[in-house]
Amino acid sequence: MPFYPLPAQEMERLEKLRSYEILDSLPEEAHVRITRLAAKTFNVPIAAISLIEGDKLWFKAHIGNAYNEISRKLTFCAHAICQDEVFVVEDATKDPRFSDNPYVTGAPHLRFYAGAPLRASGGLNLGTVNILDTKPRTITDDERESLADLAAMVIDSFEMRQLLNRANAAERRFIDAMESLPNGFVLYDKDDRLVICNERYREIYAESAKYIVPGASFEEIIRNGVENGQYPDAIGNEEAWIAERLEMHQNPGEPIEQHLPGDTWLRVQERRTSEGGLVGFRFDITELKRQERELIRLAWTDSLTDAMNRHRFMDLAGKEIERTKRRNGELSLLLLDADHFKQINDKYGHAAGDAILKGLVERWTRSLRSHDLIGRIGGEEFSILLPEANAANAICTANRLRKEIAEVPFAFEGQLLRVTVSIGVATLAAGEDLPSLMQRADRALYRAKEAGRDEVIASAA
Repeated sequence: MPFYPLPAQEMERLEKLRSYEILDSLPEEAHVRITRLAAKTFNVPIAAISLIEGDKLWFKAHIGNAYNEISRKLTFCAHAICQDEVFVVEDATKDPRFSDNPYVTGAPHLRFYAGAPLRASGGLNLGTVNILDTKPRTITDDERESLADLAAMVIDSFEMRQLLNRANAAERRFIDAMESLPNGFVLYDKDDRLVICNERYREIYAESAKYIVPGASFEEIIRNGVENGQYPDAIGNEEAWIAERLEMHQNPGEPIEQHLPGDTWLRVQERRTSEGGLVGFRFDITELKRQERELIRLAWTDSLTDAMNRHRFMDLAGKEIERTKRRNGELSLLLLDADHFKQINDKYGHAAGDAILKGLVERWTRSLRSHDLIGRIGGEEFSILLPEANAANAICTANRLRKEIAEVPFAFEGQLLRVTVSIGVATLAAGEDLPSLMQRADRALYRAKEAGRDEVIASAA
């Protein structure tokens, strides 16, 4: 049988079918129904939906045909697929292209063929819807149009499936990417109801994870979180905290920091979507916050004793004095100096001196109130600010601190080192500022040393 090769451009189009994703689709009941409808409508024994891949033709669905695939060179479809309109062979025995075809000269003795190309929206013909008969036939224009309509139905179903496959694949890729994120991800719709979030998001909000479900509103989720202790900052101030968080959520802007149990810290970044929804990320910044606090501690504290350094003490003491003056309160200041400290360094070495300075602060810190301030002002000189303490309270406190040092020696490398301190006390007078208060305490300290050391002397106002 002579075979008429297809034009090069058509061969190229056919080769593209090899990678066209719908070729991987399995036969569907819808396509079987279309072939059955074609056979009944045109009253033919054979109807098929065929696809060409490389040098093979295979049938996605067929009626009255015993073959699943045949060589492309033997098919009528290889010609029909190259057409823009329905391709018709009324009598194959009289057509030189097919008269020697073994399917014409032998079983099933085909005589008539009509095939409508399956043209995808991109212009590529994927295959054909065809009807065949074992006797010659003619076909009317209406019948041609009906066959073309069946082909359009097939391509519509192909492309719908293709869109669904792509949508499903895109969703799978999105979920896979979302779950691969090291940070929490969440998406709310325009009604502020949860659409989706990754598992990391639920892990972050472990105390309220069971309430983080699709369809739950943001307010419901955070209210349940507050009730279950998810937000330490909300304790004792629940409604105000919720109102503030809702306001920030409804009007997202700059990132906010959020404190969670276990001293965990998040950076919350939220943005509106084009549809009015909200997408959010949760970044764990716990380590950054710890580093930040450590840098602040190093900047504000004395590296040896962990008391405040002079700059930090003066800053906070000045602010505390201003607050005290505004409310007409009371406040006192102590200046403390280790007696004969140079002799300790000279006799036992600077390591012993450092150990004693650290020990002084440790003992005093245990004895003081949480809101009292202690700072290292000089080498062996310290200052303690006592908010809400009058002169009598301050003198009592100073004597307690002095005795804690004098009565219990410090242990260093198997030795017991006895140390005493002298303390000057000054109580804030009306209209007084920090420099003046410290000068009076310093004069009182000087008098305590002149009095023989290991003494507490209070300054007169």
